[in-house]
Amino acid sequence: MELDDMKAAWQTLNQRLDAQEALSLHVFKESKLDRMRRGLRPLVWGQAIQIAAGALLALWGGSFWVEHRTVPHLLIAGLIVHATGIAMIALGALMETLIARIDYSAPVLAIQRQLAQLRKVYVRAGTVVGLPWFVLWVPFTIVALKSVFGPDLYLNAPQMVWSNVGFGIACMLATLAFVRWARARPNIARRLGDFAAGRSIVKTQGLLDEIAQFQKE
Repeated sequence: MELDDMKAAWQTLNQRLDAQEALSLHVFKESKLDRMRRGLRPLVWGQAIQIAAGALLALWGGSFWVEHRTVPHLLIAGLIVHATGIAMIALGALMETLIARIDYSAPVLAIQRQLAQLRKVYVRAGTVVGLPWFVLWVPFTIVALKSVFGPDLYLNAPQMVWSNVGFGIACMLATLAFVRWARARPNIARRLGDFAAGRSIVKTQGLLDEIAQFQKE
């Protein structure tokens, strides 16, 4: 009977330890997930600002090319501004959707996959919107000068316009070459990837890694 009592006591103790461990894991996980939610808020606000800015650009570019649709180079410049605004809206909305779809009640591995997808989309969206700015600033300048001050930059200085477009293309190609070079070097590629992903995403991925490590221990 004493042996049975000892076995029962050990079973009760093990159950209590398991319950305590599960409670500790739950508290730790909820604390980290709460920090993760807060950590993603700046990204949410940033995408909202991007959507608003994109809407303004789309309206500005749209009204410009409609007004100057009979002048080919002004039409093209206005369409570029218009398309850029639409792209900013679409990519910002996509990011907001992915953030809203993160299921914090899911297993850590599932959340890590969702966040990895968010990171991939964010980096690619940043490339789509950011990299062309080496060239896009030229049509934006044409539209801005024509809208605000009146003179047509392309008519007054076509060589300057084309030289800046050529320089922008060269910068884009150089950037792509650097990225390709960096991918072959893990340490540089990791730092470059973290920089492109932004502080919010990198920080939240670190919090998920801490939860996963705590579960293993």
